[in-house]
Amino acid sequence: MVVSTVLGKIISIFIIMVVGVICYKAGIIDNNTKTKLSRLSTLVVNPILIFMSFQMEYDASLLKNMGILFALAVLSYLISIVLAHFLLHQKEGYDLAVEKFAVTYTNCGFIGIPLGYAVFGSIGVIYATVFVATFHIFCWTHGIMLLDSSGFQPKKLINPCLMAVFGGMICFIFQLKIPTNIAFAMNSIADMNTPLAMLLSGAIMAQLKLRETLKKKRMFFVVLLRTVVSPAIFALLLRYIPIDEQMRVVAAMTGACPSGAMTITMAILYGRDDYYGTELFGITTLLSIVTIPLFMMIAG
Repeated sequence: MVVSTVLGKIISIFIIMVVGVICYKAGIIDNNTKTKLSRLSTLVVNPILIFMSFQMEYDASLLKNMGILFALAVLSYLISIVLAHFLLHQKEGYDLAVEKFAVTYTNCGFIGIPLGYAVFGSIGVIYATVFVATFHIFCWTHGIMLLDSSGFQPKKLINPCLMAVFGGMICFIFQLKIPTNIAFAMNSIADMNTPLAMLLSGAIMAQLKLRETLKKKRMFFVVLLRTVVSPAIFALLLRYIPIDEQMRVVAAMTGACPSGAMTITMAILYGRDDYYGTELFGITTLLSIVTIPLFMMIAG
């Protein structure tokens, strides 16, 4: 039942992405608009959704579950990092740093959080948020070291999503409630997360030249690592870890998310091959329609 629900939500999300493709092709969304929408989603809407998801009654068992999920999230990233390190090597014409980044860092914010919310509501958002927080910790340390020769910069860890996680947890632990009118306004903004993120994803995918992309055999090995090998290993481990169904489902589908949109934005930021990042983002996103439900079933 849960798998069929998730599959239905993925199809719905894909429909929104198609609308994003149409908007880009029609000139409603252009490159300038795309950049602004990306900043709006990353810096405003997503953090508000994360923060508001913690506006619930205190539950000690929930904190315990979050701790377990944090350990699982770390495990999922370590699996991807090891696979990328040992199985990907420099090849002329391909940006190795972008490949390793795409294999390791997923779209857990854009896809994992909307799916978690669609299936389990606020608790699904909180569980998915643990993966998002772990994503940011790894991305702004290991990820930066992949892309930037100058290495890790501690100040990069101060970002809206992590601030929303810590602020939300403080409110949750000490039961600090947002006034009703403010909460309504913030929840209204939070509800924009899925459509805004998927419209943006569609606009990014609209830039792909599929005929040329499909000729890149090397790319499909990278895609295989992200969409099949890494999530398969993680899902098989989840199958034998004694956790409840909600935790298992959210962990499996978040771990199976496609390459993150940050593969593109970070490639631009650090002068890497951002078009290749767009190709990896686009192909893994298309395949995830099938692979996310598959690995949820494998995880049990």
